[in-house]
Amino acid sequence: MARHPDWFERLETIIEVVRQSDRLESLGRKEIKAIFCCSERDSIRLLHKFGAAEQNDALALPRTALLTQLEEIRGGSPYAAFLRQRHGVASQLTAARMETAARQFRVRTGLPEDRRARLEDLPGTITWRRSNPAGPGRFEILYQDGADLMRQLADFLGAAGVNRDEFMAATEAPDGTAR
Repeated sequence: MARHPDWFERLETIIEVVRQSDRLESLGRKEIKAIFCCSERDSIRLLHKFGAAEQNDALALPRTALLTQLEEIRGGSPYAAFLRQRHGVASQLTAARMETAARQFRVRTGLPEDRRARLEDLPGTITWRRSNPAGPGRFEILYQDGADLMRQLADFLGAAGVNRDEFMAATEAPDGTAR
């Protein structure tokens, strides 16, 4: 992956500052340093990169020439690649934050902690049944809000996990095959 100049992050702002600096005909080392937020050495490198010429024993770059080159950079493929990479990183960070938040979600069960979870202790808002012995089963939870739903799901999964044989027997079709 190619490394992009640090100032690519600020390209839009840099272009706007150069555009608004219309009282300056040419830009020197100090102006480039301020506009690009870089060191003095980097400002000299940038002046050379953009084709500055020596004027009165100092490097100077016409403002309009710099503006034209910056707008060409903004429309070019390296800057487009930078934007795609940046968007990709932002998407990955967003996904990672969402995944981390999901992992941090703690659900307190409604069952007393000193008792082992049992299927018969689940609230009446959780039901599962087979309406037709040969047909599919039905699972239903009546809930008040997202937190209530998550709590009831945790209660159900805890009870079904602890009482796995009982749960599996209650959910099998009459011919003994799981559905």
